[in-house]
Amino acid sequence: MSERSESGLARGCYCKEPHPEEREAQGIPPGYCGLCETCGRPGHLRHFPGPVPYTGAWCDWHYQRTALLSPHGSIGQFVWLGLVVLVGWASCG
Repeated sequence: MSERSESGLARGCYCKEPHPEEREAQGIPPGYCGLCETCGRPGHLRHFPGPVPYTGAWCDWHYQRTALLSPHGSIGQFVWLGLVVLVGWASCG
């Protein structure tokens, strides 16, 4: 099994699911379990990185970008909160 498939457990994706022939029929290379919804590169099918009940396929780059920049992302919510506080502080002073 490839390194990418073994790391699927750490990603929380569906690489360990059975029936790899179905993924190959969809044009998904071995070691991946989906195609990125944003750019079409091979990626992983996993839960949205935040509180929204959505599961989609992202390449690692777009998944990390969503987690960091989306106001619904696990890290992005703090980035946006900090930005709002900074703008509020700057406008009061």
